[in-house]
Amino acid sequence: MKVSTLFWGVLFLLIGGLILLDNLGVLNVEWVAIWRLWPLILIFWGLSLIIGKERPKWYVVVLLILLIIFMIIAVFVAEWYDRDYDYVLSESNQQSFVEPYSGAVERASFALSSGAGKFLLQDTTNQLFDASTQVSFGKYSLTTDRSGDSESLSLRFKGRSTRWSFGRFRNHAEVRLNVHPIWDIDVETGAASLDFDLSPYKVDHVKIDAGASSLKLRLGDRMSEGHVRVRAGASSIEIEVPETVGCEVRAETKLSSRRMRGFEKVGDDRYQTSNFESAAKRISVEIDAGISSVRMLRY
Repeated sequence: MKVSTLFWGVLFLLIGGLILLDNLGVLNVEWVAIWRLWPLILIFWGLSLIIGKERPKWYVVVLLILLIIFMIIAVFVAEWYDRDYDYVLSESNQQSFVEPYSGAVERASFALSSGAGKFLLQDTTNQLFDASTQVSFGKYSLTTDRSGDSESLSLRFKGRSTRWSFGRFRNHAEVRLNVHPIWDIDVETGAASLDFDLSPYKVDHVKIDAGASSLKLRLGDRMSEGHVRVRAGASSIEIEVPETVGCEVRAETKLSSRRMRGFEKVGDDRYQTSNFESAAKRISVEIDAGISSVRMLRY
């Protein structure tokens, strides 16, 4: 048996086993962490090219097993996915942004554009918007545009410092919004850890476009209709929906595990809560992701 055949066979067995265990609730698989170990594929590929068609030696098989064990330990014990962006460097750049609130603003939009990092939206503010950021390279900028009773805000990351140290960086943004306007939220990031509690807000549309990510969203019931769209690579996605709201989910995911608590499957990749048709308030959710773990919860 060639090394390449052995490797791909073991890899597919491993992925299939992880998906099965995640679906059964035995393990809580973080696909973001697994995705970050993709260089192991290059290692095995290079090993197979060196050996060629020869039958693998016993120590090659042992090495393969040890590397797989290393990957599993790294994912479920070391918890890299939760620590990658939390390095604190003495030269980190801290910034604060504030946009005052005017009672005349009835509708607002917030756009976040950044690379890899950790992003939080968990508290409210008396201002229209305020945020604090901390990065070890580059900086953020805030642009605003007011038109009548509407205001648009865009927080964007720019540049890179020449003193940035590879493998040790921090990109952390904590955002707070005012609860009175109706919000549209648009987030575009790289590999990200994103934790947004939107339950206090009146949110019309939410759009998230991210790379390999860990995404947590808590939605509220302050609007008669809400729309959420998530596009991501290898991801762990968890969305909480209040029981007072009817919800429909369309999930196009590949090699994924799904836990749809409180939802019924009504078609291909389509799920609904039992009160979706009768509820006075509804939320529609669209998910398009690669290798992923998707969890829909009711609270």
